[in-house]
Amino acid sequence: MANLSKYLSGKFLLDPITSNQKTPMVLDILLDADALVALSKTDDTNHSKAIQISNYLQEKGAIFYISPFTISEVVTVLSYKVSHQAAKKFLKEVRKLALPLLQLPKESITLADDWFIKQSSKKRISYHDCYNMALLDKYQNQLQVIFSFDQIYKKNGFTLAQLP
Repeated sequence: MANLSKYLSGKFLLDPITSNQKTPMVLDILLDADALVALSKTDDTNHSKAIQISNYLQEKGAIFYISPFTISEVVTVLSYKVSHQAAKKFLKEVRKLALPLLQLPKESITLADDWFIKQSSKKRISYHDCYNMALLDKYQNQLQVIFSFDQIYKKNGFTLAQLP
């Protein structure tokens, strides 16, 4: 298990005094569960790529947001695919980070249902992913991209976080 806090807490930001980096512009990024799993699980096929993307986003001044379902989804995946101990470690670490929670207002909750109903793929579509699409749609003026490796977002017109 990787130390999640070093990938999301700004510890990889370039030193502004010694760097040629311009002042970072703030990016609001929605974190999908698969990106957090990739950052946490060192044998995940996307682990290295997730670290590179996370470092790049932090250099750009990213602020990471999660949905109400993100942490529970990651904890469940880690418990099933790694171990219960790994899931507990992740849970403790991510709670210390206090990532801002972004959720749909009550009057907009059916947006997630609408995104789920719109999906015509024969592959399994997670309601959690549709909730994230509803957040991206509702807060499109705030959220620039989603940090995910799930192509369902791209297929629905959203931008995935990636390296330049």
